[in-house]
Amino acid sequence: MASTNLSARANILSESLSYLMPYFIRLKSNHYDERTNPEGILNFGVAENMLCEMELVEKLNAVQKWTAPMNYYGHPAGEVEFREELCRFFQEHFRLDTPKLIPTRMMITSGANAGFIVYSYLLTDPGDAILIPAPYYPMIDQDVSVLTGNRIVRCPLLDQESGEFRLTVDIFKHGYEVALANGLRPRMIILVNPQNPLGDVYDELTIQSILEFAAEKQLHVVIDEIYAFSLFVNEKPFESMLRYTSLPDPSRTHFLWSFSKDFTLSGAHVGVMYAGTSDLCAIATNLNFFMVPSRVVQQTLTSLVADREWIRAYIALNRSRLTEKYKYVKSELESMGIRVRNTQSGFFIWADFRPFMKHITFEEENRLFELLFENGLFVSRGYNLGCSQPGWFRMVFSIKDSMITEGLKRIKATLSLFSN
Repeated sequence: MASTNLSARANILSESLSYLMPYFIRLKSNHYDERTNPEGILNFGVAENMLCEMELVEKLNAVQKWTAPMNYYGHPAGEVEFREELCRFFQEHFRLDTPKLIPTRMMITSGANAGFIVYSYLLTDPGDAILIPAPYYPMIDQDVSVLTGNRIVRCPLLDQESGEFRLTVDIFKHGYEVALANGLRPRMIILVNPQNPLGDVYDELTIQSILEFAAEKQLHVVIDEIYAFSLFVNEKPFESMLRYTSLPDPSRTHFLWSFSKDFTLSGAHVGVMYAGTSDLCAIATNLNFFMVPSRVVQQTLTSLVADREWIRAYIALNRSRLTEKYKYVKSELESMGIRVRNTQSGFFIWADFRPFMKHITFEEENRLFELLFENGLFVSRGYNLGCSQPGWFRMVFSIKDSMITEGLKRIKATLSLFSN
């Protein structure tokens, strides 16, 4: 609701938050706990990973310490030692040969969302179009549209002929023309690889074809690899864009990652940008001064990633537990008649509830969403993720066993009510 006491920007922000915030606030004020609040709301909607919680807490408590420099302002691009350690971390785990990563092209932000804000603020102007494959992580709207004034052009991944979700360069070519037809100047492409919410992992050939198109049209490309170390067991090794031996337009190709997913530290708010040029990173530092994480968090994470042996074991354990949980929840949902799309990574299942819908409309999808919430289960509906086809829901499975068991019961009970 608009207010005459607030700025136009504040009113835009208020309107943009109207969908998510009421549900999130109710969720947080009445969240499920097996012992203290068994009737509370279960969170199958927010992509957080609890599967290695205790191992991570134990390690962080072991490496955390407070030293005198932490009392004072640090480097606005992130602590030098932290950036150097992260370069070595990516060098090993992305299997990089040449060129080696350069710390002056890296910047530490308060999460991946802050990274999107910085990139869009510095690489686009208000009103410019940003092309994004849909469905996609919905908070990107806040980062690059609401806060920086860009216009998002959704490029549907759903192929109407095959009924499959596929990433191809053609969807961006079409999105580019749509932007021009609407009087917009296309300026950037955002890719998330591995993808959220589909969990697809895109190979270098696919990404390079998109980078070639972007270079032809002089578009910046931001590639968010926030789930890079959350692939399921037996999947092919992830091909990071940092590993590519050549890029069609290196100065316009930018990397983003965060500790919030692969290291389950969404509460730490630590993201990593690796910009196309050192000059861009230097300019970004002026903006990042207001968003750089605390020195104590950076020091703790420096010690964490420096322990190579522990990191290798943690990544392997996390992948194993994600794989096991995914297979279990997928099997349980399918036994209820829910169609589950095969995936390769991430914390979530992309589930097709159309068999239970009397009408394949977004209104019917929302009716199911509301009924699930009334029965104490918060999920993400496809409409709010930009899906072009009604009936799809994203359901997070990287949570505690008791939550999974209770959540599956509530889904089954809700579908019984919904179908009648």
